Amino acid sequence: MGRLEGKVAVVTGAGRIGNIGLAICEAFLREGAKAVVGTDFRRDEADAIVSRVESAYGAGRFRLAEHDVTSEEDWRRVIDETIGDWGGIDVLVNNAGISVHAGIADTSLEDLRKVMAVNHDALFLGMKLCAPALAEAAGRFAGGGAIINNLSMASYMPNANNIGYHVSKAAGRMLTLCGAIEFGPRKIRVNSVHPGLTMTPLIYEGLNDYVAAGLWETPEAAEAAIAGMGPLKISSQPEDTAHAFVYLASEEARFVTGASLYHDGGIGQRY
Repeated sequence: MGRLEGKVAVVTGAGRIGNIGLAICEAFLREGAKAVVGTDFRRDEADAIVSRVESAYGAGRFRLAEHDVTSEEDWRRVIDETIGDWGGIDVLVNNAGISVHAGIADTSLEDLRKVMAVNHDALFLGMKLCAPALAEAAGRFAGGGAIINNLSMASYMPNANNIGYHVSKAAGRMLTLCGAIEFGPRKIRVNSVHPGLTMTPLIYEGLNDYVAAGLWETPEAAEAAIAGMGPLKISSQPEDTAHAFVYLASEEARFVTGASLYHDGGIGQRY
């Protein structure tokens, strides 16, 4: 039996091959999840993603739903469809995120609000709107329902060249802690994962932005410098990071809430 046998999960930000969201969906399916609904506003890779997942795990267990995570209406639609098709929701993973690489002086209020809307406000909406469904299904498993927020090492690591991302992730950390207190009596565990340098399309774009800003000469030099901040001195792959989400979604973590799981190669010990 898999570690997530019979569970139904919603994972945001899963619409891009090579990203953490899709890796989480695949890891959940490998561990026996009854169904996984990946969501994203991106549709350009949707057919390829569905084909890839169904080839590996069979049809009928995965859907890639169109979803603007900043829209309350979209959240309600995804929740209602998931409950209608699979009878409930046991796990919510708030993974969607965006970044605008600039410091305080060069970040417009419009860009800051856009980043906060996706990286923070969407966490609020997901937690608020999914909580009733998670609570209703909580009796199906000893560990109850689970909310897992992907918050990045950016939540505790300052960066003068990417302030919107780092500030939004730091705010999400406090939202996680508040949610753990509020939802615990309803048998919902709320935790966060803080990935370090994980080689996703978004990270590659970010490294190129750093090069364009003159911080490093090449993306490879940027990767080596950031990875070198931790004692392991290596970067991570999305599949590595997905293991942390499997643990927090599983019954093995039934006594874990309000936790910040650093998956950052040891960089977090500096902060």
